[in-house]
Amino acid sequence: MNNKAQVFILCEDTVHYHFARKYFELLGFKKIRGTYNPKGISVGSGAEYVKDNYEKEVNAFRSKVNHLDYILVVIIDDDTKDNAKYLYKKHSPSANESILIFSPTRNIESWFHYIATGDINVEVKDEQDKVTDYKGHYKNSKPTEFAKKLKNEICINGLPENAPASLRCACNELKRLSI
Repeated sequence: MNNKAQVFILCEDTVHYHFARKYFELLGFKKIRGTYNPKGISVGSGAEYVKDNYEKEVNAFRSKVNHLDYILVVIIDDDTKDNAKYLYKKHSPSANESILIFSPTRNIESWFHYIATGDINVEVKDEQDKVTDYKGHYKNSKPTEFAKKLKNEICINGLPENAPASLRCACNELKRLSI
């Protein structure tokens, strides 16, 4: 993985951005920029913001990749609406493209809950066929602390097999950077 590359993060809100930014900093990247829903975390749909800007950012990535070392990171909560599938249908990155799509099954706070507690059931559906929403549990938390714990404590020996499937998918996306 070339940590001299410029990383651009397209995500829903400041929570996603600070989590991803810190994680990529811990991986050794220095040039990190990004954009997220300007309405913040409490108003407007962050997922719609990502969907609306995805094509523009993919086109920008593809115009820069021939002369810049560039990585596009996209983070979108699945919100049980198949948001990631929508992005892949719109523009599916080729195996050699450094376009990474991360999509927690419910929301990023489900990853936080796993990171904080080790609860392997964060993506399990209940009797009403719903995945628990942990957003309220981590409202005042610092996303950078979860990024540090994930990188420095959990991923140090490889993500455990019982980790949430969406987090394992994110790790697989990161592995593509070494191509």
